[in-house]
Amino acid sequence: MTPTTSLLRDPRVLAAGLLSALVVTSVPAAQAASEDWYSRSSPLKAMEDGKAQGLAYGTSYTKNTFLKNHTHYRDPREGGDGVYTQTNYTYRVPDQSGESWTESGKTDQSSRTASGSWVDQYDSDDYSSSHADASKGRVHSKVCEDQAWSPDACSRRPFFTFDL
Repeated sequence: MTPTTSLLRDPRVLAAGLLSALVVTSVPAAQAASEDWYSRSSPLKAMEDGKAQGLAYGTSYTKNTFLKNHTHYRDPREGGDGVYTQTNYTYRVPDQSGESWTESGKTDQSSRTASGSWVDQYDSDDYSSSHADASKGRVHSKVCEDQAWSPDACSRRPFFTFDL
């Protein structure tokens, strides 16, 4: 009998091996979730007077301790006022009545573009420091045209909710 064969017949070694396998397989993997919003062929639109002023689509997701938003945006009427995207984050946190959504969280705004080509924008919020006790997080997105002398023309503001 070889030393390896004798170890495999030892009940203590077998029990330790089974216990190790159980511990390794029972540890949950870090969960990541993502949601695509709109698309290149059917983008979110900032409208004014029945005309699209800004277009956007993207993906909202969680990764490690971050809520993230990857946005693509452009000016459908190239050369006009600058188009931008805005991402807001809100969190469901404990309070006196149980839990409620924060009124406002971090806000990220992209640079302005008057280009007809799609521009990438990456936004994120590390909730582990400011909202470590949150059970859920939301990513809100919108696209706007920056207008100097009137309120900005903005899209609706879809959002996605993620378990944290």
